[in-house]
Amino acid sequence: MFSVESLVYAWDNQLRYAQALVADLSDEQFVLRPGGNMNHPAWILGHLALYHPISVRLLAGEPFDDPKHDRLFGFAGQGPVDDVAAYGGKQTIVSRFEEGHEQVVQALLAAKPQAFERPPSLERWATMYPTVEFMLPDLLLFHEGLHIGQISIWRRAAGLAGVPFPDRTPRAGLVRRSSEATSP
Repeated sequence: MFSVESLVYAWDNQLRYAQALVADLSDEQFVLRPGGNMNHPAWILGHLALYHPISVRLLAGEPFDDPKHDRLFGFAGQGPVDDVAAYGGKQTIVSRFEEGHEQVVQALLAAKPQAFERPPSLERWATMYPTVEFMLPDLLLFHEGLHIGQISIWRRAAGLAGVPFPDRTPRAGLVRRSSEATSP
């Protein structure tokens, strides 16, 4: 059985990899679209950050607006814009992404078992996923991992070098907490 802590561990690793992929980028590079049609890092991180408060609301059983309709970051919105000012700049987007990541971690670690057993509070998702337990790994790991991979590919298309994988050491107390949760 997988624990919430194992999900947090993978989530933390994704954050560190995303940070490494964008650390050396300037504001101008952040909205560069090689070939004219790629999602750029500003849109990708902004799009992913759109789902952080939604993940917290899913765990709380609270309603939220369908993110697909967000004008700037929803997949039914306008798509990537080539002006970094539209996003508030690289540091603004990266900070929002990092802060949202931590909010999701805290919500996951504080969630009671019932939070995972209810259907998703967005009707569109409730028809696709039987419970929040099935929804969150798809949203947090598959969806985010797919888009972070786009940044890696974007780097190559932009003529930039790849980055080494960052340290994968679990956050302090996470492994101890996990073993305590599974002890009789």
